[in-house]
Amino acid sequence: MKQSIFIVILLLGINLSVCLAHETIELCENQHLKVQVLGSGGPELTTDRASSAYLVWQNDKAIVLIDAGGGSALRYGQSNAHWEDLEVILFTHFHADHSNDLSALVKASWFGDRNSNLPVFGPYGNETMPSMTEFVAALFDKNKGAFKYLSDMVDVEQNSDYKLVSNNIKNVEKTQMIFKKDGLTIFAHKVKHGPIPAFAYIIQSCGETLVFSGDTNGQGFENLELKNTDLFVAHNAVPENAGRVAKSLHMTPTQIGEIAKHINTKKLILSHRMNRTLGKEQQTLDEIKKNYSGTVIFADDLDVFSTNVILLDK
Repeated sequence: MKQSIFIVILLLGINLSVCLAHETIELCENQHLKVQVLGSGGPELTTDRASSAYLVWQNDKAIVLIDAGGGSALRYGQSNAHWEDLEVILFTHFHADHSNDLSALVKASWFGDRNSNLPVFGPYGNETMPSMTEFVAALFDKNKGAFKYLSDMVDVEQNSDYKLVSNNIKNVEKTQMIFKKDGLTIFAHKVKHGPIPAFAYIIQSCGETLVFSGDTNGQGFENLELKNTDLFVAHNAVPENAGRVAKSLHMTPTQIGEIAKHINTKKLILSHRMNRTLGKEQQTLDEIKKNYSGTVIFADDLDVFSTNVILLDK
């Protein structure tokens, strides 16, 4: 009798595993990750480029927001993304052109339908920049926040439909797994951006890999071990002949090509385009192609890139 019960339980377990595996296959089938560029510009005032921000889409839902530079709140609305679909927000660093619109987005969400907490990840702090938790407190703390009237969005003692839950990423050289949920896995990888704490992000789901460089002079990527990358979003902020200070903060086209080759990416998307690189696309491409032979695309606001095709929805 006991043996029969054991066999039934074993068969039920096998059947459950098969069902879960089948559900995973159905979830991933024809559901490629997509990257939408909300902001393809830098800190300059331009007529048609918001500052740095990106959405990752899957199954027709925007599930990850990376950075929230000036103008990205407007672009977020134009993208038709829903705040309640977000699984996580990531900040590469806290320069204003990467973080300025968080408060606007949080305020807008007050009129939405989100009812589950939203984790937010960003760098540790130093003497130059706040940590993620310090940044959120500077905005929303009930006593000293710049927007203290929105403190209910972070203060657990106040009532609200959801809370922003801020998390500091540790100051370590190795790649760190920071988020995992329903097949979505996110890693943070420390990079060099002058004296500013900064991270690149690796996002994986359904066997596909996205890499976002954030702002960096390229240092740190030599320690990133990836056999294959489907799509690499790199910041093309400076030309090849940039000065010493600019090169201490940002990658040259040659460095971008070297990193794209190193992580073996199928597609390279160039964003964070500034006046000093706009109009120099052919020169940029020539330098990148010395090391990288794959597909290279220059991004504009609201472009959408899939891991399997280029969509360019606007």
